Amino acid sequence: MTRIVRIVLSIFSLQFLLICGATISFGQVDPTKALIGTWEGQVQVAKQMGRTLTINSVKAKGEGEWVARGRYAIEGLESKETTGGQAMSVSSKDNEIYIDLTTGNSKSPVKLKLVGENKLEGTTDFGGKTGERKTVLEKVAPKAGDVK
Repeated sequence: MTRIVRIVLSIFSLQFLLICGATISFGQVDPTKALIGTWEGQVQVAKQMGRTLTINSVKAKGEGEWVARGRYAIEGLESKETTGGQAMSVSSKDNEIYIDLTTGNSKSPVKLKLVGENKLEGTTDFGGKTGERKTVLEKVAPKAGDVK
């Protein structure tokens, strides 16, 4: 009788481990799909000028690393070009997606983390007296006429 109980418990344990493993792997976010698009938001500075991040492509670089290409601009100063753009480092740590980039001429480091499906939160470091400021961007739906 105890032998049968042990076999049943072993089978149950194996099934439990397989289900847990499948849940963890299905819960991981694919940056090649999740990040592509246009993100709009703010950096908390005295002049509340909006920011726009457009990510055109994300390609694998190694295990847990990707390179995204796109544009990061102050609202109203976006480039009309849709190709190329700057490279951005994308990484995955503890099942969370992070983006690191530098802004245009000032070369201020921007560090963002994907929160949920449609939000990037992090900081922009302006250095000097301004220092790090909170940055929040939300994904926006494509506008009519946008070409992918």
